Amino acid sequence: MESGHLNEFKAFLKGTKGLGEVTQYRYALAMQDFDLNQISQDYINQYIQSKRNNSQVRGAMLSFMEMSGIKKLFDMPPKQTGTKKKRVTRAVSKQDYERVTDFLYAHSFKKGLVFDLVYQGALRRVEVPTIKINSFKWELFMQDPTKHCQLIVLGKGDKERTVLINPETAEKIFNHFAKRMPHEKFINNPSLLFGTTTRPMTLRAVWSIVHQGSIDAIGRDIRTHELRHARATELVRMGIPIHDVKNYLGHSSVATTEIYLHRSIDESIDNIQNTLIINQ
Repeated sequence: MESGHLNEFKAFLKGTKGLGEVTQYRYALAMQDFDLNQISQDYINQYIQSKRNNSQVRGAMLSFMEMSGIKKLFDMPPKQTGTKKKRVTRAVSKQDYERVTDFLYAHSFKKGLVFDLVYQGALRRVEVPTIKINSFKWELFMQDPTKHCQLIVLGKGDKERTVLINPETAEKIFNHFAKRMPHEKFINNPSLLFGTTTRPMTLRAVWSIVHQGSIDAIGRDIRTHELRHARATELVRMGIPIHDVKNYLGHSSVATTEIYLHRSIDESIDNIQNTLIINQ
């Protein structure tokens, strides 16, 4: 779609459908390559299949057809069947995280910051492009810059959750942007942290920064979701109760959080042994 049609589509998703900001972004992203001049049943089928026939492109297409008044003229292709083979989630050490972060910052502030925020906030990939400068609680951070800075992100179902960013990283962001404008204007700036309103950072770009950056830095790829797992594991190892980690990750169930944790048998035995000694 051309930018004008995409803006019309976003307005429809927001005003008529009442969808949240993250869903608007994902649906617009799914339809950005759609050629309005080729609308036919075959083209719709081919387009959806080219986007892997997932729930995101199906939802976007249904909304577009509803907006265009052609919902009764065309059918949706059958949904995908069968189960997808699950990929093994590999552990990421603190040393690997630090090596990749240092490497990326040395080459690009933006890339280093993306990697940093994904790890520290245990962010989902979709949560990165919608971060705005005023998503950070700067006034609270400036009262005590030694404490972690709170960042509000939009998670699944467009639900807000609060994550914590290291003081050093928050200071980097503040120094990078605040020097270009008055502090009051910076604190309330609704601009996207990455990209612009018309050209926000894509999910593919987030994936590429983490994937290619880790290959270049440590010789193996890291996936964004593996950083989320690594952060959850680190928080539990620091002694933070699993229910607090659950809330931090935006999970609805502790059972989901437990799947994230990478704890070896030796670590479990040592933890139990130390706990038993303390309680003797």
